[in-house]
Amino acid sequence: MNRVFPYIVLLSLLLTGCEIDQKDFLPEDGFTKIYNHPEETLSFYTESLVELSQGGFILISALKDENSELEYPSTHIIRTSAAGELLWAQSYDWLAPSSNLIQLGNTIGFVAMNNQFEAHAVIIDEETGDVRDLHDLQMTMPLYSHTDSQGKLIVLGYDFVSRSSWVSSFGANFVLEASVKLDISTDLEYEIQRHLNKTGQEYPFFIGEYNTSSTSGYFVNCFYNYTLRSVFLDGSSLTRRGDIYSFRTEEGISSMFHKEDDIFGITSYYEGNNYILPAASIDVNSSQNIKDLPAVPLYELTFKAGVEVEKISADSLEYELFISQTNSNSLVFYQYAMDSDSLVNTLYKEMDQKVEVSDFIQTANKGIVVLANTHI
Repeated sequence: MNRVFPYIVLLSLLLTGCEIDQKDFLPEDGFTKIYNHPEETLSFYTESLVELSQGGFILISALKDENSELEYPSTHIIRTSAAGELLWAQSYDWLAPSSNLIQLGNTIGFVAMNNQFEAHAVIIDEETGDVRDLHDLQMTMPLYSHTDSQGKLIVLGYDFVSRSSWVSSFGANFVLEASVKLDISTDLEYEIQRHLNKTGQEYPFFIGEYNTSSTSGYFVNCFYNYTLRSVFLDGSSLTRRGDIYSFRTEEGISSMFHKEDDIFGITSYYEGNNYILPAASIDVNSSQNIKDLPAVPLYELTFKAGVEVEKISADSLEYELFISQTNSNSLVFYQYAMDSDSLVNTLYKEMDQKVEVSDFIQTANKGIVVLANTHI
């Protein structure tokens, strides 16, 4: 039996000197924790984690019972101490949690759907995990959620009636501020369903922010006009400005990070191989072919590898950190200097079994916490 468990590892400091290739890196004050369930038919599919202001972490997973008649996984949340010790765990009937946890001030929650595919924001009590509040988001089949720097919630969904990707932004008290539907021009409901119920390819849906000298808004990785695209939206109206297109659903951008002005860090895949471009010049107001962005192959990564990227700081310097998984069952960390775009560290954390990264954050004490799945 191939079971999937959430896995969390803390790396308390990333090295900042010249390029290093380390095969088993773990700081002295780090920890590795694996959380599973005694019921053998249950599998966890980790989504994201947050650090709490009073210390400790909350992580969210999709929970699937292989013997259940329910097609879609339910929601499972764990709270741990700062050392990764389990404090409580809660299961919820809400289906297919859409990646990032909601963290607005002292509010913790998640976006998921009910049996009618209707998306809701579910707010929980971080001390107990009990549900405190519900908000109907007036959209269907949520695929990704993001809380931006202004405290807005941005949600990507799928509208199976119009066959469109659906992006909505919500302000205070989850009031709808703007919404746009991006016509896919073909029926991809089957692919969306298999993504949500963990039986097919899981697509790299994501949302992020950009802020150039002339404009600002969001980049959304979603289906649009027959292909998986990175679409650039206006920050207020969500009007489409431009996009990066690829070959249908077999090629696409797997992660994106806005550095400054028109410079973005990108990873992508094509025919199963993975590529990295830590500094790409992109015009957010035009449509561009992904093949026009020259990138370096990453042959050590798994087939169509998931990649997570964020800006981190260490020793008063800023870095662009990409984390993924290799064919040899290791987490791999590519650390690039923000000012020079040069690779300064390549770090590995070897695992006994297959591992898949889901999320990572930099903690208040400048550590790195990685959330991933491991298979047993």
